[in-house]
Amino acid sequence: MVMKNVKLFLCSAVAVLVATVAVAQSREVVVERDWGNISATIDEPTEGAECAVLIVAGSGPTDRYGNSGAGLNTFCYKMLGEALAEGGIAAMRYDKRGVGLSVLPAEDVPNLVLEDYIDDARACVEYLRKEGFERVFVAGHSEGGLIALSLAAEEECCFDGVVLLCAPGFNMADILNYQLSKQLVPAYMGLMVQSTQIIGRLKAGERVAEEDIPTELMGLFHPVVQPFIISSMKYEPAELALKCRVPMLVVSGGRDIQVSVSNGNRIHEANPSAEHLVFENMTHVLKDADTSERMTQIMSIYTNANLPITEGLAPAIIEFVNSLHK
Repeated sequence: MVMKNVKLFLCSAVAVLVATVAVAQSREVVVERDWGNISATIDEPTEGAECAVLIVAGSGPTDRYGNSGAGLNTFCYKMLGEALAEGGIAAMRYDKRGVGLSVLPAEDVPNLVLEDYIDDARACVEYLRKEGFERVFVAGHSEGGLIALSLAAEEECCFDGVVLLCAPGFNMADILNYQLSKQLVPAYMGLMVQSTQIIGRLKAGERVAEEDIPTELMGLFHPVVQPFIISSMKYEPAELALKCRVPMLVVSGGRDIQVSVSNGNRIHEANPSAEHLVFENMTHVLKDADTSERMTQIMSIYTNANLPITEGLAPAIIEFVNSLHK
């Protein structure tokens, strides 16, 4: 299928030139919310910046650095934020509600839904406006892309452009089925059948009792996280993309083992005015790999804090932002 406005990028052949500044700085900030405080970091040029990009983290306990207690150790958000600042654009990255220093009372965790994260991202955009940034953009990674899309589809969008980094283009139920099929088929077909049934019930808005969840799938479908999963499955990314009225940059990774390029294609098909960039060797954690083999990536890319983010990724975002001057 031929796609309009789609560019294929090799990591060694990106021809985007941006002016850089000699020094960037970081500062810690707090966004007050009714449930507590969002703890965040703003990376910015020493001489200040007109534009700011809000980086919204992906799923699970992923923090403002791009790391989590589940073994994910990439520092990809820190690297991206600092690279944007070195290119003259400020970046704000934050710990989501209940993650890192954005402490949430334990009794509130089972009540978390996607709308809570959408509200928090909106509050962060408003914070950046109050900080004096004339233009604000939202860059959502993975699940954060669904959050960014939801905000961008609002009738009165509160920011100037959206960047989707390895974001879902299909319903969360489809994404989970895809990811689990890669892990369970053909060796564990019984578990695959059970997971498909559980996902179907959750998509229908039905809670699944703990005794109906296999031990091997409990970490994914534990009753405590089911309200959040059910809320996420209510959102259709393609429908949100169709409603989006702000400029959009969609970025996919050719070696993404979690969210395939077809997701970016789907968003682009829904909103042909968006630009879709595919970095052929980029993985889901915004770093390059020379293989698409799942376990090899997890052991060598997902756990390696020293690997740089994909060459050309930050310049592409900078070019997108700078091309949208008022």
